[in-house]
Amino acid sequence: MQKTFLILLFSFFIVSCSTATSYTKPENIKATKQWGVVEVKETVKSMSHSLSVYYKTELKTGYFEWRPLQNSTSEHIDTKLITNEILNQLTKDKVPFVDTSVRADATKEIAFGKTGMVSSDSRLAVGKFKSPSHQIKGEINEVVNYESGNKIQYITVTLFLVSLETNQIVWSEQTNFLKKSRVEGYGF
Repeated sequence: MQKTFLILLFSFFIVSCSTATSYTKPENIKATKQWGVVEVKETVKSMSHSLSVYYKTELKTGYFEWRPLQNSTSEHIDTKLITNEILNQLTKDKVPFVDTSVRADATKEIAFGKTGMVSSDSRLAVGKFKSPSHQIKGEINEVVNYESGNKIQYITVTLFLVSLETNQIVWSEQTNFLKKSRVEGYGF
C-alpha cells in the first residue's frame, strides 16, 4: 500500500512539474483574434519578395535605409519584429542596406584610429561610408466594425520606398487582412 502511494505521489510530481510548452512550425499556426504569426509571416513574405524583385529589376543599384513602421491600430503590434524579418529576408536576397545610426560610433573609431594607437591592419579607413539612396517606411492601419456579435477587422500593412534624391515614392506594396472573430458578451 505504501509503495503504491509513493509511486502515485512520484507520478503526480512528474506530471505536475512537466511543462505545457510545445513548439510548432510558424507555417502551421492558425489565425487568432489578435495580430499574430499568420499576419507577420504573410506580411514578410509578400513585402520582401515584391521589394526584392523591384530592386533587382528596376533599381539595380543604391542602398536602402529602414525607418520604423508606424502602428496606427488598436492592437499591440511589435513592428520591430516585422522590420527585422523583412530586413533579414531582403539581406538574404542581396538587397543592400545601410544603418546610419552607427555613423557616430564609426566616426569616433576612425578618429581613434588616427591617433596611432590602432594597428594599421585593423584601422578603419576614411571615406568608406555608404549613403542611402532610398528609405523604406510604412504604416499599419485598421478599420474595425462590430456586426451581429462579430468583430470585423480590416488591417492593412503598407510599405513605401522613397528616393532620397527626388523625394518620389518609387515603390509601394500593401498586404491586407480581413479578420472576423466572435465577441464574447456582445450586446450586454
